[in-house]
Amino acid sequence: MSGVRPSQHPPQISSDNSSVKSRKSMLESIRKYKKILMGLLLLLILPSFIFLGVEGYMRDIGKETDLVKVDGVSITRQELDNAVKTRADRLQQQGRKLDSAVLNSVPFKQTVLSEIVQQRLLAYEIKSLKLTVSPEALAKDLTQIPEIRALYKDGQFDAQRYKQLLASNQMTVDQFENGRRYELLSRQVLTSVLATGIGSRKVAEKISQAFETEREVQVMRFAPADFVSKVHPTQQELEAFYQANINAFQAPEMVDVELLVLTGNPKEDPKAFAEKADLFANMAYEQPDSLKPVADRLKLSIQTVKGVTRGGARGLPADHPLSNPKLLAAVFSDDAIKNRRNIEAQEVSPGKIVVARVAAHQAQAAVPLAVVMPEVKKQVSLRLADELANQAAKEKLQAAQKAPAEAAGFAGAKWVSRNKPTDLNAPAMDAIMGVEPGKLPAVVSAPLNGGGVAIYRVTKVQQPVKSDPKLRAEQAQQVAQLGTQAEGATYFDSVRDRASLKQINQVK
Repeated sequence: MSGVRPSQHPPQISSDNSSVKSRKSMLESIRKYKKILMGLLLLLILPSFIFLGVEGYMRDIGKETDLVKVDGVSITRQELDNAVKTRADRLQQQGRKLDSAVLNSVPFKQTVLSEIVQQRLLAYEIKSLKLTVSPEALAKDLTQIPEIRALYKDGQFDAQRYKQLLASNQMTVDQFENGRRYELLSRQVLTSVLATGIGSRKVAEKISQAFETEREVQVMRFAPADFVSKVHPTQQELEAFYQANINAFQAPEMVDVELLVLTGNPKEDPKAFAEKADLFANMAYEQPDSLKPVADRLKLSIQTVKGVTRGGARGLPADHPLSNPKLLAAVFSDDAIKNRRNIEAQEVSPGKIVVARVAAHQAQAAVPLAVVMPEVKKQVSLRLADELANQAAKEKLQAAQKAPAEAAGFAGAKWVSRNKPTDLNAPAMDAIMGVEPGKLPAVVSAPLNGGGVAIYRVTKVQQPVKSDPKLRAEQAQQVAQLGTQAEGATYFDSVRDRASLKQINQVK
């Protein structure tokens, strides 16, 4: 696609604006106008292309291990690692406090991979539909950005200032305009899908009425904590529980890591830093049994981080070297653990090179029963108490169902509804609302959070005198959104099939 020529639109940045101010203002404007597309993407659980860049959707990164293939094109582990780092950097820029263990966890990586897959599917659909953006549509979109709109003066577009503005944001004209085309095409596909997901007003009204219906209930709880004093687990029961749940009492594999960090100085000559970096990497490689020679030669301090697991070390910031997935994987390689050699120097971020080595290693192992005995005894006691609580509740329920009105032991009555469940959990509300109004009083039971059982006596049913208009409007909106999401899910299921989506390897 050819770029829209400056003659087709214009902006003028006043001469007293600095390049830094223009850059910041430009980026803020672009982010502002992304919100429309982002709203659509979120409804379908699709991310903005801002995390990876347009080029990331269209090309195969290389020959590294494939994770997923979309339309025959691979998503590799390296691409996922890069996306995870980009996401972490962006979250950090937003002021979010990040734990390296979370960033290196499988669930976090799987979430990012899912986003990449959704982006690829959207790109595939745009290509399949042969959608295009006319020069007029692109021009109209670009003029929504104040900095670009200001480049028009007396009906003429300042092409040179346009290029300068984009260059100050590290973009060429083609890169920027292709990105805007992609957003417009994405919006076109998504709005078409969303337009079909319109919720029914009658359905929303019936749901609101069901959520407003109130029932008068009394409760009698049988919690395990009330029965703990009545149980006395034997040594045999404790040992049997420990052996059956041995995987829950494991000390994770951990290493103590020594590392050296070489950081470039902005004032330093690039050639001089490159020479220092070569020396740094070569010395660590040629003298692999210690970091001390490198530290002494370059006057660097050896840092030590203890208790590092395969998921990282808790409490480390996102920009710490050991928060880097590639370095972390190298630390846990067989060569690093068994031979204790220096790991090959790695650039974890621009101008930051790291060499690390494993100083100590602790394999995953079961914690002795004697050490975890208090926890084992607590869990076994609660399980035995839960059995007693359930048995007592069963006997009481059977007796109360024979004469619901006369049964004793219930607490004071209160009115509950799905809109106002008070302290009742979902299973309790389902059981209470499932009672037929013509068969009151009635007694039902439901599990308590954390174990045990509660018995509920339902005595009356009523509709509130007034409805909450705001709450009804919110529920109607939720019904509409559910309809939209259902439509979107169905649509993208078909896209997955047409794009021959295949999972090759698991995320680690």
